Amino acid sequence: MARLIRPRIESAQDVTYMAAELHDLLSRDHERLDALLAACVPTVDPEAYDGFRRGLLRHIAIEERVLFPLLRQWRDVTELERQLHRDHAALAALLVPPPSRAEIDQISAILQVHNVMEERGGGLYEVIEDLSGGELASLMTRVHATPPVRVAPHADSPIVRRTIEQLVRQAEEGRRPMRPL
Repeated sequence: MARLIRPRIESAQDVTYMAAELHDLLSRDHERLDALLAACVPTVDPEAYDGFRRGLLRHIAIEERVLFPLLRQWRDVTELERQLHRDHAALAALLVPPPSRAEIDQISAILQVHNVMEERGGGLYEVIEDLSGGELASLMTRVHATPPVRVAPHADSPIVRRTIEQLVRQAEEGRRPMRPL
């Protein structure tokens, strides 16, 4: 059984550094994923898309399985978290069919707004940093330990297409009542 090693925190400066590490790690991952997605335009590069797909699913897993459960322990669910969850559902559904320019354009459009909601002041990452306090070291350990997500082969059917349409619509509708960024 693996033993978790907790970094020693000796000052408030150490906590600030670790908080920046969380924000920087996930923001850099956004940049990496954006670059992989951009490599799929104008023609889909299967290798780049596979790397993007795997990377985005792991990124979503970190947020859904590590960050969101912690937020629910610390406070009630907010509209920001509901919207991010709707976006994650739409993004994951868009990764199911074989990639086409239509899916890539929809994914890109969602991520342009979604990533800002996570990275901006008062966004997901800052909220987690503020609420985590002394638990930040164990949080970072869990984030780094999140394994890759098993990826199923692409699938396409009328049911897949209806599900994608419904989830994208819910994500777009959920964004309407939110205040402008």
